[in-house]
Amino acid sequence: MEPAALDALADILAAHRRLEDSVGAAAVLPAVRVQLTFVTDLTIEARGGLRVRLMDVAAQWAQFGGWLNAAAGHPRVAGRWYSAALDWGTEAGNPDMIATVLSMRGHLAWQHRRPGPLIGLSAAALRQPASPGVRALAAQQEARGHALIGAASTAIGLLDQAVDLATQANEAPEREPPWIYFHSLDYLSMQRGLTYRLLGDNAQAVEHLRTGLHGLPPSAKGAAWTVPYRLDLAATLAELGDISDALEVYDRVRAIAETTGTGHVARRVDSAVRSLSAGSLRTRTTYP
Repeated sequence: MEPAALDALADILAAHRRLEDSVGAAAVLPAVRVQLTFVTDLTIEARGGLRVRLMDVAAQWAQFGGWLNAAAGHPRVAGRWYSAALDWGTEAGNPDMIATVLSMRGHLAWQHRRPGPLIGLSAAALRQPASPGVRALAAQQEARGHALIGAASTAIGLLDQAVDLATQANEAPEREPPWIYFHSLDYLSMQRGLTYRLLGDNAQAVEHLRTGLHGLPPSAKGAAWTVPYRLDLAATLAELGDISDALEVYDRVRAIAETTGTGHVARRVDSAVRSLSAGSLRTRTTYP
């Protein structure tokens, strides 16, 4: 394989990452499956001087495939691609990828609210000699694990560590790998909001979720990956009694769900809105 072909593979991956932000994981998966088959074949056949670089690009494709499958509700398939990403990233000698895959495996545990592997895998990622941005993602994720078990001081300490690491990442952006392009202090503010919600501090949760979502660049404001944060914000506002604000957030989530074709999200929003309407908005006509 020629170096230019590897450059093209990396460029195609970057385009697919940003496309997924706009249209959602399910819409991108079919095309990515084709690319993953192609990349897997290359890893079997490649040899010589370009193999290390190929394995690095292949690991990035596998990590993206794992993320898409996790987001689309296919955790077992996601786990298989994360395993491939770990193997290929290790062969390529890429500590950023190794740490990222450990962290993403922790994310699978987060999706199922399993604090043991969530904390353990995130801590393992944080110990890697990876970039500050990658380690910041691991630190904030580990914080949520500790929040799940009520370890508030440990959780807040890890969030503070994540902010320090993210600040370092901002000071040397060239050190960061391309797959964490979405990472920023605003993203960490959203993560902090989730942690405070788990700890039962709804006022802080709302403040940080709102700050983070407001600070996102225009290109990310309609991204499918922002939906979980918006749902948490809406639910927290409802718990605080701010029903009208909660409904505004649910409206925004519904619009994103329609754009990205995530019907399960739209159904979840409709259910939440009906519950709010039945409980305290019986005179309101905007919602069923």
